[in-house]
Amino acid sequence: MDAIAEGSAPSPPTKRHYDLHFREGPAGGLVWRYRDAGLALSPAGMEWRAQGQQRFTDWSTIDTIRVQTGHIPKSGYFGNCEITFRNGRKLTVNSLDSWGRADTGRYDDYAEFLQDLHAHLGEADKKRIRFVAGVTEGRQMFGKVAVFIGGAFFVALPLVLLLLTGEIKALFITLGGAAFIIPAFRTMKKNEPRTYNPDSLDDDLFPHT
Repeated sequence: MDAIAEGSAPSPPTKRHYDLHFREGPAGGLVWRYRDAGLALSPAGMEWRAQGQQRFTDWSTIDTIRVQTGHIPKSGYFGNCEITFRNGRKLTVNSLDSWGRADTGRYDDYAEFLQDLHAHLGEADKKRIRFVAGVTEGRQMFGKVAVFIGGAFFVALPLVLLLLTGEIKALFITLGGAAFIIPAFRTMKKNEPRTYNPDSLDDDLFPHT
C-alpha cells in the first residue's frame, strides 16, 4: 500500500489530538508561514489534514524517525520530528508557532506527541524503523565551523580588545556575541548525530527554555 493514503481515515476507538504545526517534506528550508496544524495518533496509526486533503498512515509504513532540536535567536528553542515513510515521503512535525517562531506554549504538546508516537510502535516496528537523533554529520561539521568562527570574531577578538584598550564598546560586543554563540553551541552539542532508544527518550531530544 502507499505510505500515505488520501481519503477518509478509519475511526479507531481511542485517538489523541496534538495542536502542532507540520509540513509535508523534510525539516529545514524557508517557510513563510505554517498553515497546516493538528495531528492525531491512535493504535491504528496517525492522521492529519494538509492542503485540504485528509491523510492517514498506519505504523507499518514508517521507515525512519529523526528527532532534532534547534534555536532561533531572540526567539528560543524548538523541536523537530521528521518522519520518513517507506515510499520516501516525509512529514515534519515541530513545536513552532504558525510564523516559525519558538513557542514555549507548545513544548508540552510536542513532548507528549513524541512520547506517544514511540509508545504506539510495536516491537516489530521498533526493530524495522531507524531511530536517529540530531543533524547529519555534514551539517554538524558545518555547525562546528560556524560556531568556532563566530566565537573567534564576536567573543574572543572583542575580549582581547577590551583587555588591551579598556574600550567599553568591546565589552558590549563580547556580551552580545556570547548571547548568540552559547545557545548555538548548546544546540550543536544536543544535536550530535547518533541513534537513540525508542523505549527511553533522553532529555536532549526535547526543546527546553
